[in-house]
Parts: sequence; structure tokens; C-alpha cells
Amino acid sequence: MRKFLPILTLAFASLFIYSCDNNTDDEVQYVDNDTYSGVVEITRSFQYNSGANKHFINQQIGQYGMQDSDVALVYRLKSVYQGNDVWEQIPKTIYEVTTGREVDYDFDFTKNDVQIYVSGNFDVTTAPNYYSNQTFRIVLVPAGFLKSANSPVDHSDYNAVIKYYNIDDSKVVKIN
Repeated sequence: MRKFLPILTLAFASLFIYSCDNNTDDEVQYVDNDTYSGVVEITRSFQYNSGANKHFINQQIGQYGMQDSDVALVYRLKSVYQGNDVWEQIPKTIYEVTTGREVDYDFDFTKNDVQIYVSGNFDVTTAPNYYSNQTFRIVLVPAGFLKSANSPVDHSDYNAVIKYYNIDDSKVVKIN
């Protein structure tokens, strides 16, 4: 019995040592290669859908491999200051204090498209600076980059988002 106990202990220890080996060939690591982060820039005027009573811009993004869990962020070109574009995140409400007018930008998205909406407390078609030839940037962020709900990046700051998600801003896809 004394010879059997050390052999049994050795066999038991060997079982644990083998099960802790992480260098097995049958382990597969998942890498998300079917989506990528990037930026699509569009410049368009809004269209009117009388059935839905909405002014909208629709942009297809399915060709970029968006997954159901990925995220699209949308920014509107507010102005150009000293040669630099000033982007504001939407949804956004713009208040004109002197006129009392209010303009609302909003959007929704699927893995196939992004729809951007504009509305106001007046006929927005009479304000070309809010309705016609608007430039938007759609930032595509794969779910793998979303580390937590408490992300340290300020999503309202376009440049901070580009930097945080390591997006090459020189490779913006421009669609008119």
C-alpha cells in the first residue's frame, strides 16, 4: 500500500499539470476581421418623405461589413474655424435665440444604412444653412473596440473619438 500511494499522488498531480497547459493546438482565438473602423463623409441636401412626414438623408453602409453589434456615430460639419473643420455630434438641437427657431438633428442606423433626420418648429426647407448641402461624418466603430459603457473617450468630440479608436482620419471615404 505504501508504494501505491506515491504512484496515485503522482498520477493525480500529472492530471492537473496537463490540464493547466495553455499551449494546445486545438484552442482557437477569435479575431474580428470582418468589420473595421472608419469614417464615411457625405454632403447632401435633405429629402422629404410625405408618408412619414420627415426630412431625411439615407446613406448605405452595408458594404463596410457592419455587424448588428457595431455602432455608428454621426457628426455634422458645424463650421470651419481657422482652416479646421468643427464637427458637432448628433443628436443635436440648435436654438436661435434672436428668432426663437429650433432645429433638431437626429439619426438612426442598422448594419445596412444610416438615416439622418432634420426637423424644427418652423419649415426647415426655408433655412438652407440647416437643410441644403449638409456635410456629415459617419464613424463606424466595431463592437470589439467598445471596451465598456464607461468609455474614457468623449464621444461628443470627433477628434477624441478618432484618436481613441485609432482611426486614420486621412482615409475618410467621401460620398456626394
